[in-house]
Amino acid sequence: MLTTLALYQSSLRWFEASSCKPAPRDLPSSLAQPRGALTDNESAIRVTAHGTIQGYNGQALVDSQDQVIIHGEAFGDAQDLHLIPPVLDGAKENMRAIGCGEDYFVGKTFTADSNYHSPVNLKKCEEEGLDAYIPDKRFRRRDPRFHDEHRQRQRRSDRLTAGDFRYEEERDEYLCPKGGVFRLQVKGTVVDGTIYRRYSHEGEGCQGCELKGRCVKGKKAKRSTVMIPVGSVIGNLSKAMAAKVDSEKGRRIYHHRIAIAEPVFANLRTLKARNRFTVRGKIKANIQWLLYCMVHNIGKILNYGLKYAFT
Repeated sequence: MLTTLALYQSSLRWFEASSCKPAPRDLPSSLAQPRGALTDNESAIRVTAHGTIQGYNGQALVDSQDQVIIHGEAFGDAQDLHLIPPVLDGAKENMRAIGCGEDYFVGKTFTADSNYHSPVNLKKCEEEGLDAYIPDKRFRRRDPRFHDEHRQRQRRSDRLTAGDFRYEEERDEYLCPKGGVFRLQVKGTVVDGTIYRRYSHEGEGCQGCELKGRCVKGKKAKRSTVMIPVGSVIGNLSKAMAAKVDSEKGRRIYHHRIAIAEPVFANLRTLKARNRFTVRGKIKANIQWLLYCMVHNIGKILNYGLKYAFT
């Protein structure tokens, strides 16, 4: 399988980088602010479904037909918000190695879960011409199919909103229903493609306020800011993607993602028992992850035989 050969060549490049790189005489600047493990500062603390762990984030780009791994790479990052660009660049390099053109991914359908929904990732998909479907964190709340899901809590109908705060135009301030003053702190901040003016409260907080239950969540919480929407970013990729995923076609396509990518990780973690890294350092961890990916792809050769051995 040529994609397995490309992964093997990629692992060799990482191995050469590891063996030929001279040891630094001075401590790298990254060691000045360790991210949780002094013995492996390139790793990261990750909160996962399997608990909080110190390790690496194994990424894999999988084809939808037979779940062949096109590209894999391990990152020392806890979040997936900026990982699509390097993964796509690595996949393009692998496809070039087996004779495919630069425009191979143009028009291809690409799906990823909501952890990848970010301006950086969405922009990369747009630049590569992908037909991408990457939902935001709130897509299930907008989907009528999950309306009765027990995990979705109904919002209080009497919850206070920005409309309940009185605006004092002369002083450019907002007053909460109990008289708390919120003064302008930031004129323009962007959240999910929407531009807000942020007003901050410098008082003692909401302790003892009879409206606290309607205003904030949590017994010890207090309202320190009021966010007032004033506009939206032109060419908002996030809102455009949300509308795309919420469409009938988008829901139909994204629904298949779990049957494409998740079985690959289940195969590696459970059936192949490749559920942890046994080395330290980004380069070594990445080589090990590529070996895991090759083990998966070799299994595809055994299962499908000549269909993939010479393509």
